[in-house]
Amino acid sequence: MQENAAQKPETTAVALSFAEYLLNEKIVDKQIIEAALAEQKITNERLGLILLRGGFMTKATLLDIILKTNPGEIHKEFYYSVRVPAEVLTETKTMIVAEIDSTVYLSTLGSERVVRTSVSPYYRDMTLEFVACNHEKLDNYLEDLEKMVSNDSNLAERLIRRALRENVSDIHIMPRYASYSVFYRHLGVKHLAHEGSPDEYNILTSRIKDLAKMDLAERRVPQDGGYQIDYDGKLVDLRVATVPTVNGETVIIRLLDPDRVRPSLEGLGITRVSEWRKGVSRPNGLCLICGPTGSGKTTTLNASIREMDRFGQAIYSAEDPVEYRIPYVGQVNINASVGFDFARAIRAFMRADPDVIMLGEVRDVETARNAVKAAETGHLVVATLHTGSIYGAVQRLKDLDVPAYELRDLLRTVLVQRLMRTVCKHCHGDGCDHCGGGGYAGRTLVTECAYFSGEADVTRLLNGDIWWPTMMDDAILKFEEGITTKAEVVRCFGMEAEEIIDKRASERAKEIA
Repeated sequence: MQENAAQKPETTAVALSFAEYLLNEKIVDKQIIEAALAEQKITNERLGLILLRGGFMTKATLLDIILKTNPGEIHKEFYYSVRVPAEVLTETKTMIVAEIDSTVYLSTLGSERVVRTSVSPYYRDMTLEFVACNHEKLDNYLEDLEKMVSNDSNLAERLIRRALRENVSDIHIMPRYASYSVFYRHLGVKHLAHEGSPDEYNILTSRIKDLAKMDLAERRVPQDGGYQIDYDGKLVDLRVATVPTVNGETVIIRLLDPDRVRPSLEGLGITRVSEWRKGVSRPNGLCLICGPTGSGKTTTLNASIREMDRFGQAIYSAEDPVEYRIPYVGQVNINASVGFDFARAIRAFMRADPDVIMLGEVRDVETARNAVKAAETGHLVVATLHTGSIYGAVQRLKDLDVPAYELRDLLRTVLVQRLMRTVCKHCHGDGCDHCGGGGYAGRTLVTECAYFSGEADVTRLLNGDIWWPTMMDDAILKFEEGITTKAEVVRCFGMEAEEIIDKRASERAKEIA
């Protein structure tokens, strides 16, 4: 249901109004607008769709701008709501156009009074507003809904689309003795989402492996693959991996929704984000993003790229694999099977007139040495490492044969991070409909970050000095500010964090007394 090249773009007046609003509100800059308008002349797509697909704005931002600049265009949008059963929408011939703040926008061919009666129980906390109905879009929308509820062979699509509606990051399909289980990972924690028979499991996994271009007959060794789906007007990448277990293949699907990569670093929760920006604003040197697997390093990396001048600078990234496509950046997939690793990618980039080189991971001596050479020759290198502290990052580089004297000249900034759940603003952790009863409604980063202005700062670091707030300090501060809970801090950092929290509370109580 995405706009295609055969459809006409909005009128010039509408496009200019939309573009002028974006420029006036400083949502995107002039270069991006000009590039998007040039692309529109070729593709005949709507300007908002081009910017959305390019990752220059989120769907929520797009809808908000449409309502402010040309509300009559809102009927062209659509949204698959997790709240309203598909049967209710098909019976009343209704389409959910958008959910924005406290308002739900609907279009229908039926009676608005009947639709309001049928739909309002699912939106008790929101206002229903009806907009003009686009018959063709409504027919396509209802056809998709019918497929979702009636076609058993489409179970994979239904599970994936439900997961996207519920903001799930990963799906785990696990075979067991006489059944199989589907788990969704939401806010970093798994929960059971579906249980089915072995026959259903065989159909489901065969369908997913086929779409991901895997060998259907091979079940003895791990496989990797992927594919894309069109969801809510945007392309979502799915990364699929299989692991052979005693009961059969476990299938893991990572959902790479482009809306989750925020175009600005501000919304990620980096406490000392200015220290990070100082480093990546330098014309050369080495900047590191560190943390365990699943700590959001790739998101921070991509958000950093989005703040750079992608038109004035030549930016290249090597990733394993590329998770989020970023326009005007030379992104390459690492392919070890043909000998194309990170070290070889850096060598290729060095021949491509680069300004900035991004590395998805520094994992071996050759990659580390090539990254240092790139930084030494006047390029900015931004890379990720699997370490848990700033001091641990430099020790890791030393283990990879990067000498201390080179780090003194080249190290610019180090950011260490991990993800922690945040308290639901509606119920303050008690559990409600907004957070599914769990008390948590999102995630934020807990970080430690330091900028090194010169050799003296790096020497202090190499000597073991710590003059910045640590990651645990940041987590405890966010608990004290009410952003998260004590239980969540302990879940992320262990019993040591609980002891520190209790000690600080005891000290404050004594001061008050």
